[in-house]
Amino acid sequence: MQNNRESQSCYDSIYDRVIKYQVRAECREPLHIGSGEKEQGEILIHPVEDRPFIPATGIAGAFREHFTDEELRNEMFGNVNENGSDGSRIRFCDGFFEKASVETELRPHVKIDGETGTCQSNAVKGAAISSGQKFEIESVAAGSEFAFSVYIFEKERSYEKPFEEALEALHCGNIQFGGQKSNGCGYVKLASVKKSVYTMTDENDRKQWPKEEKAMRDITAEITDKAEAQDQRLHFELSGKTEGAILVKAVSIADYSENAPDAQNIVNHRKEYMIPASSLKGIIRSQMEKIAVYKGMGLEIIDDIFGTCADDNSGGKRGEIKFFDCVVGNTTDNDRVKAQARIHIDKFTGGVISQALFSEKPAYGSLVIRVDMENADNYAGNALLLMALRDLGMGILPVGSGSSIGRGYLTCDRLKISKGSEVLAEIDLKAGKVVEGAAVIEEYIGFTDRGIRNGTDS
Repeated sequence: MQNNRESQSCYDSIYDRVIKYQVRAECREPLHIGSGEKEQGEILIHPVEDRPFIPATGIAGAFREHFTDEELRNEMFGNVNENGSDGSRIRFCDGFFEKASVETELRPHVKIDGETGTCQSNAVKGAAISSGQKFEIESVAAGSEFAFSVYIFEKERSYEKPFEEALEALHCGNIQFGGQKSNGCGYVKLASVKKSVYTMTDENDRKQWPKEEKAMRDITAEITDKAEAQDQRLHFELSGKTEGAILVKAVSIADYSENAPDAQNIVNHRKEYMIPASSLKGIIRSQMEKIAVYKGMGLEIIDDIFGTCADDNSGGKRGEIKFFDCVVGNTTDNDRVKAQARIHIDKFTGGVISQALFSEKPAYGSLVIRVDMENADNYAGNALLLMALRDLGMGILPVGSGSSIGRGYLTCDRLKISKGSEVLAEIDLKAGKVVEGAAVIEEYIGFTDRGIRNGTDS
């Protein structure tokens, strides 16, 4: 008996406690996991299950990036160093979307030349022409649900609390999955979190572990109730309505009947007419650049806010600003709107081009534009965003196509800034006055005025 105890004490186990989590989440916004095989931005489809999924590597990478404590991150996720490699203490499984709930959307995009403000073009090899830079991105639609499992293997140190805090961060929006993050993609909310703990020194747990038969405890409320406290981003909300019509053209028309328009405003999978986040990002960035130049601040601050692409000289930088899709009006009212007929004019003769009649179906109604700033302490960046949203809300900036015929202009009444759930400032755009938080706005604007003073002094 003594020899048996001695042999057990000499056995060095890799782990003595295993925690299993089963997570089911719902997409708050569209989610894009690219296949990387084609140019059109198709989503990744599992070759066996034949449905969209998030690879375990993508889930693990998003969680790993969240941990700022390097020592803890390397312990949990493993690390390669000069002495070799340290194994990971956490294992993720692929996240599969439920076939019954999954929907997909296809969004049009264009690459904009930063110097000219127009669509980029590349020379076509072997030809005296240039190709446009229009492309489409496919995403899993908001409301789609997926599930994944996580295993944590512990010995001597517990990783249970840090990981559950990361789940809180996922629920409140501090962690995003996939690509197109600055366009508001990848935000999810937790629908269900279940947990079971296997203690390997307990005989019953050891027997249940091979087939994972232990009952799981629902901890969803414990995670989601704490999540709000982690939200320290600045939320900007601009509320109002369209002054006339708005037209951000969809990739294609779903209706092929005789009365179908040649072009219509883009709609999401719920058939809601909307302004895509990517369109708002382009408009706001352009105006923020103009304001920064006028204020003598330099365009480096714009790169810090929106991020930069990787090139031969640098690895790129992740942006601090996030835009979201904006629903325009309600589906019933917009569906009732008749398509507007237009004609093509010959630029040389000034006459009508024969057989060039076409029709467009724009959108109308109330809207709320949402933009988040991750770094609440970037006062100069907050001020530039505030002024750009003000210009958009006062009808100075158009959205979408057709601005020359009066389309795309907004008339907004409220611009609100909040941190988490706390309202910091609110502006009544109709009355032209600050309703709340005048000191906050003055502090933001003061940082842009310093740029003017510095430019004058130099």
